Amino acid sequence: MTGTGRRTWRPQIGHVIGVSLLWLAGDVLASNGMSAPGTGAVQLGMAGAGTALAADASATLRNPAAGAWLGNSRTAELGIAIPDGGYRAGPRGDNAPLGLLDVTPGRATSVTGVFPIPSFARNWQLNDRTAVGWGFSASGLKALSKAGSATLARGVPIFEARCDGTFGGGQPLSAGTDLTQLCGAGATTLGVDLTQLLVSAHWARMVLPGLSVGIAPVIAGQRIELKGLGAFATFSNFQDQTTDRGFDYAYGGGARIGVLWDTGYGIGFGAAYQTRLYQTDFDKYRGAIIGGSLDFAPTLNLGMQVHLRDGHRLFVDYEQVRYGDVRPLANRVEPQRFTDVCFVPRLISRNLPNPPALGACLGAHDGPGFGWDTINVYKIGYQGSRNRLSWRAGYSWGGNPVVPDQVLPKIFAPAITDRHAALGLSWRFSSQLDLGWALIYAIKNTTRETNTLSSARLTLFQGEPLSFDVGKDPADQTVDTHISVWQSQFSMTWHLGH
Repeated sequence: MTGTGRRTWRPQIGHVIGVSLLWLAGDVLASNGMSAPGTGAVQLGMAGAGTALAADASATLRNPAAGAWLGNSRTAELGIAIPDGGYRAGPRGDNAPLGLLDVTPGRATSVTGVFPIPSFARNWQLNDRTAVGWGFSASGLKALSKAGSATLARGVPIFEARCDGTFGGGQPLSAGTDLTQLCGAGATTLGVDLTQLLVSAHWARMVLPGLSVGIAPVIAGQRIELKGLGAFATFSNFQDQTTDRGFDYAYGGGARIGVLWDTGYGIGFGAAYQTRLYQTDFDKYRGAIIGGSLDFAPTLNLGMQVHLRDGHRLFVDYEQVRYGDVRPLANRVEPQRFTDVCFVPRLISRNLPNPPALGACLGAHDGPGFGWDTINVYKIGYQGSRNRLSWRAGYSWGGNPVVPDQVLPKIFAPAITDRHAALGLSWRFSSQLDLGWALIYAIKNTTRETNTLSSARLTLFQGEPLSFDVGKDPADQTVDTHISVWQSQFSMTWHLGH
């Protein structure tokens, strides 16, 4: 649907204030890794499907080509997310006399709370064919584990240390157990608090009847804080830039392009691509984040809608988020390589004033990352409407980015949801105002991994001094991680006329 007329751009101070306040919210959480399942209540009500639908201005935050169909309108959204996640560490076997990192057996909650997620989009119809606009959206990840303890170098004379904090980031639990100061002596809470903000300005044009294209430059900002990694600072190439340094900020950008096509035969198609959004460095956390920067992964969305009959539509979407292209996210924790090329050399030389940089340590180009891979998400949605009421339902699957055998990243940030179910409603309150609501549930997912660092055997490392074999064996402890998320989304859309 296309509007006519022209409207001048005017400063909107309230919107600028809203963007500024978003930085203060901070506690946001997304469900497909760090990518929200959809933009706006309409898409969320169909589990993220709807790339081929221009329902309201929020659609431009995924597919900028939607702007050519929307007329003069604005949409304000507020989502409330309630996650529940954590881990349960099992005991190690009796025949595991040595261990490099034992997570103390027990259950801990690492993701909990109530998190607000605001967004906004504005569209101006300049003429019958062209529209412009802007908007912002937020995503992120927050996982903070406030309980637990760990044992480092268990069974290794002199070095053994029992420390407070899930990864040993706190103080020794008892006197005489940390003679070489392996405990982090810092924050005991383990985790990451990451907020991501995207601000875009779109241009859309109807190039042929029923076919529109759009482009949107994107400015991206991030705020991050890492906690509880103090015991790993020894095993980082930038030991004083690893953990517990408060919030740090990064900025950058890229672009988003899109196409929307109504064939006129009851079938429509949509496609959108967001480039990699390059970011400046997090100087405070160069020792934990490879290269110091955490770019946004490229994202591809493809969608189709089918008009089943009057008032009923079916939507099928495919989304690919290329986390595997971003090294800090993609690099895996390889226990044996980390042990041979970082842990043992640093354990021996930890008191040297300037320890050499090592390729397997934290912060190194080939060092440990989040262990995430590219995800392929499939979505199916349905929308029905009658008079002023529209209703929706949807389901998606395939959103877990963490590859198998990555137990430490899953404890640190359990972004392992892979299925979503959703419902939604919209009500045409008046000719100028639509009200929308969606409820989406990231279905509880539980994974079991083996902590091979919990059971080690002394061995010769290629004829050199003693090292440890941390390959899988029956004495390794198992760690179960789980997460689920309820999110309720509310929207208001104003149709502003010509």
